[in-house]
Amino acid sequence: MLALGVSGIYFSYSRSILFTWFLALMALYLVTTGWMTARRVEGTIGRFEKIACMFILSSGLIAAGIGVATMSGVPRFTDEVPAGTYLVWAGPAAWFGVLDVNVIRRGGISGRHRIARHLWRMLSAMIIAVTIFFLGNNWVLPDILRMEVFLITPIVVVVASMVFWLVRVLLTNWYNKHFGLR
Repeated sequence: MLALGVSGIYFSYSRSILFTWFLALMALYLVTTGWMTARRVEGTIGRFEKIACMFILSSGLIAAGIGVATMSGVPRFTDEVPAGTYLVWAGPAAWFGVLDVNVIRRGGISGRHRIARHLWRMLSAMIIAVTIFFLGNNWVLPDILRMEVFLITPIVVVVASMVFWLVRVLLTNWYNKHFGLR
């Protein structure tokens, strides 16, 4: 997933597709912060979390700025994405930043919430990647696979698996059975 995020940033930049660049940055942010959530000792934070929080909040502000600038008549960017798309994308960036601020303020995260944070971040990055591939680049697929059901199914499977695992970790006794009471 890290390689996918980095390659997405490279291809978006080299092809001047600004909005996809934001998507790739978001996926890379989600993968790295999800990875660090699982890697870091429970209940601790470090410099990485603070830098990642500043990064995602800045990305959201830049996306919102591009959206506002485009709405106010500044010439459109090369990818011809409507201004509202940038404004909508700034919302999740702000939400992720707020969640990061909460974890930083609390001094870390532990237990089932730590596992859930890892899961939803990794699977959200996967949703971005699968959506870009199947809905944004479906021209690389054979004609038979360009039917709507084939394009939507992988996205639905990833979303369903995310919901399944989040419910299993947060709302059942599965975590306690496998990792002990915390």
